[in-house]
Amino acid sequence: MQAFLEYLNTLNLFQLFALFLIENAFIAAAAVLIGFACDGLLMQIRRLITVEEIYWACSTVFFNTLITLAGYLLFKNGYVVFHLSVNPLEIFVDFIVLILAMDFLMYVFHWAIHKLSFVYRFHDLHHVYDTPTAISLFVLHPVEVMGFGMLWLFLLFVMNFSIYAVMLYLVFNVAMGIIGHLRKEIVPEVVKNNVVFQWLANTGFHVDHHQNEDHNYGFYTKVWDRLFGTLK
Repeated sequence: MQAFLEYLNTLNLFQLFALFLIENAFIAAAAVLIGFACDGLLMQIRRLITVEEIYWACSTVFFNTLITLAGYLLFKNGYVVFHLSVNPLEIFVDFIVLILAMDFLMYVFHWAIHKLSFVYRFHDLHHVYDTPTAISLFVLHPVEVMGFGMLWLFLLFVMNFSIYAVMLYLVFNVAMGIIGHLRKEIVPEVVKNNVVFQWLANTGFHVDHHQNEDHNYGFYTKVWDRLFGTLK
């Protein structure tokens, strides 16, 4: 990890942007393909994705790249601090804190953009379809992308985390985004009904939000929806 960070330090701004753009484009493409594969729609992908969705997905990749670049520059200049501890317990604790903290911040942001009409017009783009597909995860207005990105950078600014916990969280974030934008539930019923999983968001949880926008504002868990009475 240290060697990779030293390598990044040798790149100029344009090279960093290009590298992060490739990274974010790969993540988006992989997420869409995995989502369609889980839905059993991989062979129909061309018919199910519109030119407009591709445009907005590319826009989201671009602005996610700006957020990634901003995060790296904050790290490079000492405003964001990561520690390289490989202690499993420390990584696990940081990972859980990241999930709960970001879930809370995004819950509040998500609730607010639904309740404030002057910003909902940006979020309305994401609600074009009652039944989302994997690419819907990336159909976001730039204002919303930057809003979520600023929450992420704010959390990294105010708290120090293990870089390995951050990497785990980023993988978890994409995985939960895919799960929330599937057309069918992939979690087995016996697992979904487990007491632990009752607190985690699943496909039906977010699909219900697309169909009834007054409920289910959480992203990873149902904790905040339960606490604030917005759980359906």
